Amino acid sequence: MKKLMMTTAILMLVACSKEEKVKNEKTGSLSDLVSSAKDYSKVSSSMQDVTKNIENLKNIPPLTNDELKAVLPEQLLGLKRKELSVGDNAMMNLSTAEAKYSDEANKRIKVEIIDGAGETGSAMVSIMIMGLNVNKEKTTETGFEKSTEINGAKSIISENKSGDRITSKIETVLKNRYLLTVSADGFSYDELQKVLGELNTSALK
Repeated sequence: MKKLMMTTAILMLVACSKEEKVKNEKTGSLSDLVSSAKDYSKVSSSMQDVTKNIENLKNIPPLTNDELKAVLPEQLLGLKRKELSVGDNAMMNLSTAEAKYSDEANKRIKVEIIDGAGETGSAMVSIMIMGLNVNKEKTTETGFEKSTEINGAKSIISENKSGDRITSKIETVLKNRYLLTVSADGFSYDELQKVLGELNTSALK
């Protein structure tokens, strides 16, 4: 059942991508056709990478609770850790970790880690890698969201401002295995990216 669900998810991603490109072929110019051909190639390559990564990860044992806890320090950017939860996510059969940091000034940081080892984790993280490979950039009056690379890993970063409030987020995959999401309230993206240097990512095998 798990394999079927993950396979279906992958096929839906590919189908949506192909449907969009078919529309472009019908209504677009020669440059659109060239772009579509390139995108088909990228989708095919991404699918091969997803399948290979799933095979590499599905038989690897996930990290233990102690190994996951070792990644998350007691402080980040001067904020104290107020909450920590690690272990098997019973509903999804995933090995995960989550830590929350805050201070009296209502600044907050949340760090989430999903281990891509195992049957479910390998498919989920591999699909996320495929999504992160999509090149995109969006700018609004209040902020931005865009694809980039962080330490050689495909990532999506964002930042938004509303009055005096600012939020930011980083989504990336480490070592083609660990999905890392860092979100913050009260920090710009430039400030938030420093978190990556304070996490003990060397504990991730």
